[in-house]
Amino acid sequence: MKFAYRRSATDDQVIEVDIVPLPEQPGVYRVTVGEHVFELAERLVHHLAFCKTAGEITLQYAGREYHLFDASQRRRPAPTSAGDLRAPMAGKIIRVLVQPGEPVKAGATLLILEAMKMEQQITAPQDGVVTRLLCREGDQVTAGTELVAMEPAVAV
Repeated sequence: MKFAYRRSATDDQVIEVDIVPLPEQPGVYRVTVGEHVFELAERLVHHLAFCKTAGEITLQYAGREYHLFDASQRRRPAPTSAGDLRAPMAGKIIRVLVQPGEPVKAGATLLILEAMKMEQQITAPQDGVVTRLLCREGDQVTAGTELVAMEPAVAV
């Protein structure tokens, strides 16, 4: 199986991936990622989790999370607006405390993410106005998912 991915949605570099079963070793695959080649035993696959959505694969293995982006999809521009907030780790949104159009002060809790049986408050990095909510209570999110967009407060 051959496919191509990027390390980030904004990256220009395309990485070729090839996965081939080894006929002489049932349950073992030769995996080529760019110039790196390694073998992967089927028994290790039971120790990882992955999810593919809209051209992105999220892979969790040995306590780490990896993101790959489909190279056939259009490259997304890098985020440029200050105040865009992303999930620091994979988890579940358990409470949303703001609405679009709502003014907030720096440090105000915007929402609560439950990850690894702990609650993590996502807070405003600056005074501003919530422009968009990109998640709802109950949503499962991966690390790096944009959750809230804000505009900085206008100085008077």
